[in-house]
Order: sequence, then structure tokens, then C-alpha cells
Amino acid sequence: MKDLNIDEKKAEKTLLDNDFPDIDDRNAENIQLDIDIACYVEGMEDVHFWKDVFDSFAPELKIIFYPYSRENRLKSGKKTILTEHNIKNAGASLILCVDSDLEYLLKNEPLFSHPYIFHTHTYSIENYKIFPEALARIVEKSSEPNADKPLFSFVNFIKYYSKAAYPLLRYILYFEKIKLEQMASKQHDIVSEPLLSENELKSVFCIKPTEISLADNANDVIEGLKDRISHLIEKIKKKHTDIDLSQIDSALSELNIKEEQTYWYLNGHIMYDCVAKIMMGKVIGDYRKEKREWFKLQEQTEILKTKQREYNNRIKNIDWKTLMSDGYMYCFISLNRCPPIQKIKQDVETILSP
Repeated sequence: MKDLNIDEKKAEKTLLDNDFPDIDDRNAENIQLDIDIACYVEGMEDVHFWKDVFDSFAPELKIIFYPYSRENRLKSGKKTILTEHNIKNAGASLILCVDSDLEYLLKNEPLFSHPYIFHTHTYSIENYKIFPEALARIVEKSSEPNADKPLFSFVNFIKYYSKAAYPLLRYILYFEKIKLEQMASKQHDIVSEPLLSENELKSVFCIKPTEISLADNANDVIEGLKDRISHLIEKIKKKHTDIDLSQIDSALSELNIKEEQTYWYLNGHIMYDCVAKIMMGKVIGDYRKEKREWFKLQEQTEILKTKQREYNNRIKNIDWKTLMSDGYMYCFISLNRCPPIQKIKQDVETILSP
């Protein structure tokens, strides 16, 4: 009985270590399903993004997307995708698609140069959803603001937010580099910087509706962000007196990363939930209120009342949060304004196009 238990445990471990089919099985399944490529992605939401990527840049390819491992386990996530087994099997018939996180900026392997590991070239898919031009268009659709005064500029807000955040990005990368090096050398005692925990980053990057003033394009938000970042950096310097950021600066320079592009590389989930959604709620709410006030101030003719009803019906049926979830689509329309999506396009065309 003891030997049988040992064999069962070995069999279970083998299954756990091999949650995806062998490449021969995968190739056979591709032929059976009449597809060109199987694509493993991190989760169900990622399917939509990567499907839109390949539909846009390689529409002739027939691709099937797998957001989970074997059906009886339903594992998902980056670690599940980037296993040694999958990386070894990745090739012309199997590709792996993941969020870059900070690995792209740090040129971490195998993600950085493996030809069949496709990555976002941003922290995550969420960073594409806060593309400022997309946010501006969603505001227009969701509130139809009056055109008699300058509108809130998401382009300028994100630019100045990025510039304010750039100094902290350097330290974020510094500590992430240490962590990745420790993981690569299989050190058991991995020391991560507690000052840069996710909760700490949220306390710095997140904004509150009460601090937003549209009159000055939310300049108070930027000033508050600068103060919080300056305070955090001072804490880091006091605790770590020997930090040398020269390698980080060189890496950013080699990748031609500009300060105003920082928003692409900050934690996408924080930027989406704690910054973009908060700003959108404030801007859209204020514009809708202004529009209703405008209707009240006009002469109350039947034509005006009809237009007001039409306006209310239109915005009632528009869910701006749903529009935001597909905001990355604007990058496909404005490729020249989305450098990271251009890099994905180059990856797709170089490796996959006939």
C-alpha cells in the first residue's frame, strides 16, 4: 500500500507539472481543428485583446486561444503560461501571449527575446485601456459636453502624471531587477522592498474624486502626486543609501523610454482602477451635470424639451465603464500614437506573417 501511495503521488505530480499537451498532441489537435496556431493566454479577458491583435495584424491566420490549462484544472495566469514545458514547445504552431509587467523594461529572458512569446510591451493590457485619446473619445460619447469652453485634456493630464511618476518608476525597476535576479539564481530568501508593495504604490498613485478640479485640468492631482512620490523616494533613500540607478537609466535610454510615456509601464491595474476610472467618473459626471444645467437655462420650447429627452435617453444607455474596457481598440486606429502597439505589430508581422 505504501508503494502504491508513492506511485499515485508521482503520477499526480507529473500531471501538475504537465498541465498542457505535448507539442505532438498540440500539432495533431491544430490539424484536427483546421487551425494554424494555438495561443495560450493568461485568462479569459486576455483572449479578447490578443484576438483583436491578431485579427488586426495577421487576419489570415487561424488561431485558437486557450485561457486555461487542461480543462480539469482550469489554471490561468502568467506563471501557468510561461512554464519550462510551454517555453520549450513554443514555435510556429504554438505561441504564448502574456503581460510584460516590468520584464520588458528590464530585458528579462526568455520574455524579452523569445520569438514565440508575445507580450504587451506595456505593464499589462490595462495600460492600453487608459490611452488618453481613448478616454477623451469615451467622455464625448458618454456626456456630449458643451463646446463653448475648453474641455478637460486627458492627453495633458496623462503626460504630466507620467512625468511626475517617472522618478519613482526608476526605483520600482531597481527593486524589481533585484527580485528577478534572485529568482533566476533560485535564491530561497528573496527580499522584496516593503516600501514598494502594491499597497504602498496604491497610496502614492491612486487619486480621490475630492482632489480633482477640472478648472485647472486637475493640476492639484499632479501636485499631490509629486509630493507623495517625493516623500516616498526620500524614505527609500534613507533606508537604502547605496542605491545606484545608472543601470536602470541606461536600460530606459536604450529602449528610448520618455518620461511622458511612463503611464505605459506603471502597474496597469492600479492606473486603470485607481486613476483612469476615478478621473472618468469625475469628468463625465461634471459634464453631464453641466449639460443638464444648460438645458434648464434655455427657453423651454417643445423643441428644446425634445432634445433634452433625446440627450437623457442617449446617455442613459451608455455605460462608460464598458467602453473603457475596450479602450485599447483606439490604439489600433491611432497606431502612430501608441508606440507599444506598434511593437506588437512588428512582432506579429516579423514572426507570423507568411
